[in-house]
Amino acid sequence: MQIPLEQCKCIIASLNRENARLREQIATLETKNRELSAAYEHLQEQFSEYQLRHPKHVGVKHGKSYVLQPDDSSHAVDPLTDTPQHIKRKPGGQPGHRGRCRQKATNITKTVTVDVTCCPNCGNDRLSSIQEKRTRVIEDIPVPVADVIEYTLCRRYCSCCKKIVEEPITTALPKARLGLNVMLVVVWLKIGLRLTEEAIPQILDELCGIRISEGEVSNICSMIAKEFGEYYAQLEEAIRSAPVRYIDETSWREGGDKRWMWAFVTKGVALYRIAKGRGHEVPCEVLGEQPNGVDVHDRFRAYDVVERCTGNRPQQLCWFHILGDSKELVPLCGEEGRALHRGMKELYASANAFDHKGTDEDVQRLLERLHTVLGQKYTTLRCKKFAQSILKRHDQLFVFVTNPDVEGTNNRAERAIRPHVVYRKISGGTRSPEGTKRYAVLASVLQTIKLNEKNFVKEGYEIIQTSHG
Repeated sequence: MQIPLEQCKCIIASLNRENARLREQIATLETKNRELSAAYEHLQEQFSEYQLRHPKHVGVKHGKSYVLQPDDSSHAVDPLTDTPQHIKRKPGGQPGHRGRCRQKATNITKTVTVDVTCCPNCGNDRLSSIQEKRTRVIEDIPVPVADVIEYTLCRRYCSCCKKIVEEPITTALPKARLGLNVMLVVVWLKIGLRLTEEAIPQILDELCGIRISEGEVSNICSMIAKEFGEYYAQLEEAIRSAPVRYIDETSWREGGDKRWMWAFVTKGVALYRIAKGRGHEVPCEVLGEQPNGVDVHDRFRAYDVVERCTGNRPQQLCWFHILGDSKELVPLCGEEGRALHRGMKELYASANAFDHKGTDEDVQRLLERLHTVLGQKYTTLRCKKFAQSILKRHDQLFVFVTNPDVEGTNNRAERAIRPHVVYRKISGGTRSPEGTKRYAVLASVLQTIKLNEKNFVKEGYEIIQTSHG
């Protein structure tokens, strides 16, 4: 049977339209396929980077990474190659390390002669005369007993003031029923040793027989912080006028809200500020308009604003942060990252070898080596960005080479802020703005006294007495 010509033409036109539609559909699917393939490759790259940053032997807890020890504790894993390494380290002191032990006490306060009248082994009481003597020094503390002092205050009339006057009691704060020593011990236990408000009353009761409530612990801290207010202002002035200061910041909590603790540390002085923001406002307020000295810090961008607002003073970047960032390039960028990290380590070792006695010519040679290490044509984007960011701040890398007051790292501020990170994790921070300000004052005084290697109770007592004239 023959199909009419007109009908064949209609069928062919219909098939051509269907063919064109299918071609368009194929082109659309091919475009989607290319997009999905590109997205898949991107995800594969991200996953590969994630695996490098999070190897199987590393876990994360509370935002911090930690190494998972294998079942055999005598083996560890190389973080770069994931290969087990055998460790033959014995417990205790290691070869080549200087031994540490308690020194024998020399300030003997009491001597006791112990004679033997019968043998402690067999009970024989027919012993000879004394053949020899030996000494044994034992340090102990007496069981403390609280001094409960009743003061009788003789009051007299002053014809000039037209009122009855009396001699103030210097061993206690006005209207306080506890002495200054007890209150300072409470502050030391609470802020210095990070004990809870439940534990401190138990300690005082067991050791001294002094009974206080948990609420009194907070009240005592508030009273002592108020007395330290004038001294805290003096610490601010010392930070402003210091030849060098080390600055760092960490997160804080106030009533569940996020805050930031700033630490300013110099030789013999530590100052803390807790504020709502992490911007440049806090350091600018603390340092003032025209402070002296060098600022040592990591490369946090807020310090760039601080530098401009305070007179474009010399800055020293922390080399531990720089080397830590370059070390991250090793697993991510392969041999290129390893070579960059090795070059930065060698450069810091050379700069540190001058022991702060270098010259401007030495700094110039170090800068030439820096440009040699970072000026290469890196193929990986991360190495390029790292090199550009460091070269942009080349004038802030070697201040410590010629300045004996400046260190090449921000370790002083890191150490000063670490105890308060532990306090934040234990207590969750503070509960009110008043408690936040109180903590900053007490922490500043405590850390300052600690830096000067003095006793907080004795030194705090002298500070309060001085502030009272």
